[in-house]
Amino acid sequence: MDDFPVWEPPVFASEELHLFAMLDRLRVTFRYKADGLQITQLTAQLPSSALSLGGLLQHLAAVEDEKFTYLIAQKRPEVLLELTAQGHDPFAVDSSQTAENLYELYDQAVANSRMITQQILENNLLDTESALDFDGQFLSVRRIVCDLIEEYGRHTGHADLLREAIDGRVGEDPPQDFLPSWFDA
Repeated sequence: MDDFPVWEPPVFASEELHLFAMLDRLRVTFRYKADGLQITQLTAQLPSSALSLGGLLQHLAAVEDEKFTYLIAQKRPEVLLELTAQGHDPFAVDSSQTAENLYELYDQAVANSRMITQQILENNLLDTESALDFDGQFLSVRRIVCDLIEEYGRHTGHADLLREAIDGRVGEDPPQDFLPSWFDA
């Protein structure tokens, strides 16, 4: 067990800790799939899709901001609003973007979400209402987190295919020593 990567979910822990650890493992895996590329590689697309790793970095930064900043913490979602201003598609990378900008955008959004996660855990908020409602029925914070796990599951699969097409990188998990800047063990 000592040789498990720090981003691997715990062997035994509460349901809450498992939930957030699974989300973090998906975040780390996704970030690894997108890591270390130039802007031309981040904007590369497969013939059958308009998706790119850069577009996924932007999109997931917006989704992190929507789910954690807006729906859970109920604060203004700056990343989401900026990326969707004037009808801009969050999946489309603007020609002025650099690889560093895209990585920073994503990494900062995840770092912010992880700070909100600490508040959720410290204050036992997983089963409280979020700001998302359907016909007056508010979804729980737990439901919002589960939706984000599902979102990462889809897009990490997309990232697998995109990265393999770019440079052949394959594999289920990142190397044990891979840690994004926002991950604190």
